[in-house]
Amino acid sequence: MKGLLIILLTTLIMTTNSLMGQSDKLITDLSIKHIVKYPATYKTDSDEKYPVIITFHGHGSNEKDLIGLSEYLQDDLFWISGRGPSALGGNSFDWYELPPTPEKIAAILQKINTFINELKSEYPIDTNKIFLMGFSQGSMISLSYALAFPSSVAGIIAQSGAIPPNIGLKIDTQNLIKMSIIITHGIEDRMMPIARAREAKDFLNKLKVDLSYNEFHMGHTINAESIVSVRNWLGLKLSKK
Repeated sequence: MKGLLIILLTTLIMTTNSLMGQSDKLITDLSIKHIVKYPATYKTDSDEKYPVIITFHGHGSNEKDLIGLSEYLQDDLFWISGRGPSALGGNSFDWYELPPTPEKIAAILQKINTFINELKSEYPIDTNKIFLMGFSQGSMISLSYALAFPSSVAGIIAQSGAIPPNIGLKIDTQNLIKMSIIITHGIEDRMMPIARAREAKDFLNKLKVDLSYNEFHMGHTINAESIVSVRNWLGLKLSKK
């Protein structure tokens, strides 16, 4: 549904046009259309590589949604915010046509894998510190990608999401033990019930994933408390060599 992401922070962050280093220009020459935001420390004459967050919006939203969270996370991050390829009309998009099927999910996961490989040569990103961030449907996509391609990314930030019953691709259990995931979910979430998050927690724990699981008194949203938990988790992961 359009407008799923309601961010309860001290200031409104949806006016992303004003964010330092962000371009609203839609880049269309890679596998997935996207916009970017450069780190606060970025210099054009430097060979430095930056940790990157690649975002996946929720059902009916677009690439300008989650990138607003850059205001509240670490300054030295490169942000790449994707647009789902399935157009719903207006400025609303999905990552697959509804209803979802294993074949549709497998297809978008393969497309995302191609996209991530393209990004490694297109932008100054640290390929050992690639993090996927999703909300709702985008969270489901991020978690599914982690199951199928865990060696491609350092971690997953899954907000108000779940794991689909069948991702359509073989789960790479051998490399999942190296995967770091944080889940944040609202106990009062009526769109994606908390039971779905708890199922994901149990499933990932059985796979011995490095998991940080967090429940908050909120609905289908992101609030100040949940984003602080993401910042703290991300700080720990970024500090690792």
